[in-house]
Amino acid sequence: MKHVIPVRTLVIDDDEPLCRRLAGWLEAEDQAVETFTDPRAGVERAEQERFDLALVDLRMPDVDGVTVLARLREVTPDTRLVALSAFPEPDQVRRAVRAGARALLEKPIQQPELLRVAREQLAEIGVPVREEAEFNHRLGARLRLLRTRAERPQNEVAEEAGITPAQLSQIELGKTATSTWTLARICGVLRVPLDSLFDEM
Repeated sequence: MKHVIPVRTLVIDDDEPLCRRLAGWLEAEDQAVETFTDPRAGVERAEQERFDLALVDLRMPDVDGVTVLARLREVTPDTRLVALSAFPEPDQVRRAVRAGARALLEKPIQQPELLRVAREQLAEIGVPVREEAEFNHRLGARLRLLRTRAERPQNEVAEEAGITPAQLSQIELGKTATSTWTLARICGVLRVPLDSLFDEM
């Protein structure tokens, strides 16, 4: 089976509850998120691992967030950098942009704005961000195509796979997610490899 490499996001902010909240929102988008309240530890992590996106607070104790942005741009130039700040000052914003920030999120950060900015930044570097509904739709369409190629009626395939025709219909229409085990049973009935479901997706 093909595995989609998840978007990897780094969050550096001294506010631990905010880190947890941002991580929760991004993980719901199937991103792999690592958070650090210690900016030095966050930069060290970026030196070791690839990140697609980094969110960095501009105001942290003992460390200027602009300095952190500049360091991240140096050690991981392909990572898209987003600055976080409450009541950002014009000079601070200019310095952040010069340090590599591509966008600014003002605190308190709202989920829709976070996800919008994250998707925009990732799209600009060609990283596809696929929502679950879109993935389900593509998977269902692929399954329906394989079933029709096999010239198998929906009710027969459902019965042999141990699910109801209504369940199979919902899967093929992309209206519901399903387990890998269920997909494997359906592919077994159709006599096609499970991998073939994910071809051309």
